[in-house]
Amino acid sequence: MSDQLPPPPGMQPGMNPKAAAKAAKAYAKASRPWFKKKRWWVLAAVVVIVVIIAASTSGGDGPKKVADNGSSKSTSKAAGKDGAKGGADGTKAKPIKIGETVELAGTRYTVKKATTASSIGGDYGTKADGKFVVVTLTIENMKDETKTFSESAARLVTRDGKEYATDDDGSIYSDKPLILEDMQPDLPKTGALVFDVPPAKVAGAKLKVSDLFGEGDAYVDLGLK
Repeated sequence: MSDQLPPPPGMQPGMNPKAAAKAAKAYAKASRPWFKKKRWWVLAAVVVIVVIIAASTSGGDGPKKVADNGSSKSTSKAAGKDGAKGGADGTKAKPIKIGETVELAGTRYTVKKATTASSIGGDYGTKADGKFVVVTLTIENMKDETKTFSESAARLVTRDGKEYATDDDGSIYSDKPLILEDMQPDLPKTGALVFDVPPAKVAGAKLKVSDLFGEGDAYVDLGLK
C-alpha cells in the first residue's frame, strides 16, 4: 500500500493557473513526511520547555534555604544568672539586656556594658565623627573545636532600623578590640566593639550579632539613653 496521495485536482487541464498553483502547494505540504511538518517541531519544543521548567522548579532532596526574618532561630536561648527575664529571648522584638546571655549556633554572647564617648585613646587617639558607642562583650565558644569571631558579625541597630558596622579607627584605639578573635572551646574572651553613630541615634540602640556558622541573629538592648 502506498502512502503517496493522488495527484491534486489542481493539476487538471483547464483550471485557472493561479488556483492550480495554490492547490499544488497545498498538496506538496500535505505530502511531506510527518517529521518534517512544522506542527511536530512546535510540539517537540513545547515538551522540552516543560521538562526544563519542571527540572528547575523541583526541590529534590537537597538542602532548603531558610529565610532570615531578622530574629534568632529556635536554637537560640537567652538567660541571665537565674534564667531568662521578662520573657526576653534575644529576638529583635524581645532583645535580652546587659548582663544576660544569648547562645547562637554554639557561641554565647554576654554584653557587660555599653558606654559612649566623643573620642578614644586620649591625646594620640581618634575622635568620633558622631558619637562612639563602646560595647564590652564576652564571647564563649561552646563547640568542640576552635571558632573565629569576626567584628563584621556585629552591628549596631538604631531605632529607625539602620545598621552600623564597627569603626576601624575607634576599634584600634580601644582596649582589647574584638577583631578576628580565635575562640578556643570553653574559654570566654572579653573585648570591645566600637561603633561611630550620629548622636541623635544613640538612644535605644541594640547590638545585633550573627554567627558565621549558623543562621539567624540575636539582639541585645544596650540600655542607652
